[in-house]
Amino acid sequence: MNNDKIFYILTLFSAVGVVGIAVYIAAEVSWIALPAIREFGYQFLISTEWNPVKGIYGILPQIYGTLVSSLLALLIAIPLGLGIAIFLSENFLPRKLLVIITFLVELLAAIPSVVYGLWGIFVLTPAIRPVLDFLYSQFNWIPLFSTAPSTRAILPTVVVLAIMILPIITAISRDTLVSLPPELRRDALALGATRWETIIYILIPAGISGIIGSGVLALGRALGETMVTTMLIGNANRINTSLLAPGSTIASLIANQFSEAKGLQISALLYAALVLMVLTFVVNSSAELIFYRFQSIANIIRYLKKLFIPVKKINKHFQVKLEHNYSEQKTQSQNIHNISSRNFSRKVFNITMTTIVLFSTFVTLLFLLSILYNVISNGITRLDVRVFTELPPPPLENAGGLRNAITGTLVVVSISTVLSVPLGMLTAIYTAEFGKNTVLTNLIRFITNILSGVPSIICGLFAYGVVVRNMESFSAIAGGVALAVLTLPIIIRTTEEALKLVPQELREGAIALSATNFQTIRLIVLPIALPTILTGVTLAWARAIGETAPLLFTTLFSQYDIKNIWSPVATLSVLIYNFAVASPYPNHQKLAWTAALMMIIIILITNVFSRLYTGKKYQVNIAKISTT
Repeated sequence: MNNDKIFYILTLFSAVGVVGIAVYIAAEVSWIALPAIREFGYQFLISTEWNPVKGIYGILPQIYGTLVSSLLALLIAIPLGLGIAIFLSENFLPRKLLVIITFLVELLAAIPSVVYGLWGIFVLTPAIRPVLDFLYSQFNWIPLFSTAPSTRAILPTVVVLAIMILPIITAISRDTLVSLPPELRRDALALGATRWETIIYILIPAGISGIIGSGVLALGRALGETMVTTMLIGNANRINTSLLAPGSTIASLIANQFSEAKGLQISALLYAALVLMVLTFVVNSSAELIFYRFQSIANIIRYLKKLFIPVKKINKHFQVKLEHNYSEQKTQSQNIHNISSRNFSRKVFNITMTTIVLFSTFVTLLFLLSILYNVISNGITRLDVRVFTELPPPPLENAGGLRNAITGTLVVVSISTVLSVPLGMLTAIYTAEFGKNTVLTNLIRFITNILSGVPSIICGLFAYGVVVRNMESFSAIAGGVALAVLTLPIIIRTTEEALKLVPQELREGAIALSATNFQTIRLIVLPIALPTILTGVTLAWARAIGETAPLLFTTLFSQYDIKNIWSPVATLSVLIYNFAVASPYPNHQKLAWTAALMMIIIILITNVFSRLYTGKKYQVNIAKISTT
């Protein structure tokens, strides 16, 4: 058997392995949940009592809390995110300044959820407490504000969730608006429309599918969020209509009770996880379908333009509303002409809308600056040599450090990298080089997109079932497996995109010189794509460092140095969670801020590296290959 066949079989097995992982995750969660499914059936979904002592379990309050917190967060994030997307895509400011603002908004997406929770507990909640008191004192006759404000409540959780999903809506909506044909803007302006009339009557209707898709994808992210809800919502097992009262979500229920659960309670928690998995699967699949529809219509437009069909004929059918096959341009044009007669009102409208999107951007950057300022100002006070050389201190003792958490984090992330990178790269090579548009390739891409939206807590439960239950011990290996599954979609997608960027002429030239497929990929394709692949690995590494929920059920925690990879270990993210939520001691809280600062620094360096390194190295590698 020659190298080509061996390499092909290896990539094929890797691709099938990714499909197998997705199937096994669903099967593993379902199998452990089966006793609870048999015991409670559909009553589990409509019962409000959760009593481990009596063996009675129901998650209606958690379903309510999950849906309410996520939908309210989406209600806040969509107008803000769309406003920022418009501001960044329509050149309201010089390009260099817009690039900086775009980077800052994207940085919000990179901040670990446990850091959001830390900021929410110690900064946001105290800051908005007067607002909550005012809402209760003035509007307690409204059910939404009918209870006295609690230390942990639904409303602060909603605010933080909205900030977390804001970058998703902004990034996708901006890309949607930027990708629209330039003729839409040009023709509308030629008809006398102002910038904002063009945006509202032409661009937003044309890109509505992508905008809706961004909202659906953000909803899936909010539904599966674990750490913010666990740290902020209060975890009260009841249905509260008041936003000032504590609540509970499916993810927070699992995070709070899983480590101490036994027997039927574990099965009930996995039943709840199965409900959450199905819910996020439906939402993420809907987003994929919406994006597919938008891309299909965009492809039709590009195809017609290649056939030299006049732009005005394209406009007649495609420029107004993608979901209605662009059949209403004349009506929209008439509306524009009707509006054009109101010069003064049009100027006022333009100024008002520009002010609104500018305000949306300012508010978002204000939240980011608040997070960064508090992390830096609180974390830098303990950022000294002892942080790297000493173990966490006992309560009320000012000495101590994060040695075990730093070491444990590096070990767990290294394990996940070793597991995910080879599998992800080989799978991407199959989809980009061998599979092309086969059924298996399309299935892998769909599964990769779905896996990227699976709540991280599900990956932790999967690793618990595969490793912890079989080994009968929490361990660094279990944490590495969980993070490997979580980062696998990042590796696959970035590697596949990197391979697609390699010019096809280089492959054809190598084949013409009698090189085999294996030689072409190894000597030509991979060297050119390597910088982008390394960037994807680095981003996956940063994502793994910031994860907390999967490690709650796999690595657990340890106050001591790591013994071996088969024993519980401390990690930075779990330490932040433990010291912020479970510890009332100031010295522990200071260390939590320091750990958060270290994570933010790593993530910031990673993002800057991915932007500056990839493009330059890619061009250099192409030049080297082309001249040989």
